[in-house]
Amino acid sequence: MAAIRVLVADSTDISLAGICTLLNQRDSFQVVGKAKSGSRTCMLYAAHLPDVCLISSNLRDLTIREIMKKFRMADPNPRVIVLSDSTNLTHIHNSLQAGISGYLSKSVSEKELCKALANVSKGENFFSSTLSHLISNRKIDLSKKVNNPASDSIITKREKEILTLITDGYTSQEIAELLFISPRTVDKHRANLLQKLNVKNTAGLVRYAVTMGHLS
Repeated sequence: MAAIRVLVADSTDISLAGICTLLNQRDSFQVVGKAKSGSRTCMLYAAHLPDVCLISSNLRDLTIREIMKKFRMADPNPRVIVLSDSTNLTHIHNSLQAGISGYLSKSVSEKELCKALANVSKGENFFSSTLSHLISNRKIDLSKKVNNPASDSIITKREKEILTLITDGYTSQEIAELLFISPRTVDKHRANLLQKLNVKNTAGLVRYAVTMGHLS
């Protein structure tokens, strides 16, 4: 099985070196480039077209939205994970709106980081469990909520459970095992959530959860 090709971007030398060393020590990953700025990241992305790009939120010259726009000039479907310590709702929302595939806390474990890279490389989404915890503990600044016509009143208790697990990064199979239901039932609930909340994908579901801040 071919190694997952990863481009890593972080403005901090120690963090950049640490992540690259961690990934290169594993046969399942290959770091094809590293960058300390948004502009350099975009140049390397176009040159290497990696399977996944892991971007720290501390890049100052370009925003995630600007980086994603430039990525799409070289690749219509860039797979990007943002690594951040930010608990600011606006930053998280803007990152999700830009079309990222994953959002991880910088305190993420090595195991979770590798799982996120593997999942995103296959076209899936992955969001750190920390994201859900920030919401449920009200550590995210909910005073900056983005208007959303959807209401929790239209979501059933079971759908809310599944939304919480989706936000935690669980797959349909894993959710089925945790709730003792079939994967098909999970997929049905997921489809209902997409329809009720008027979103297109998992990132949209997570964006709703972050924006509304009502997960418990």
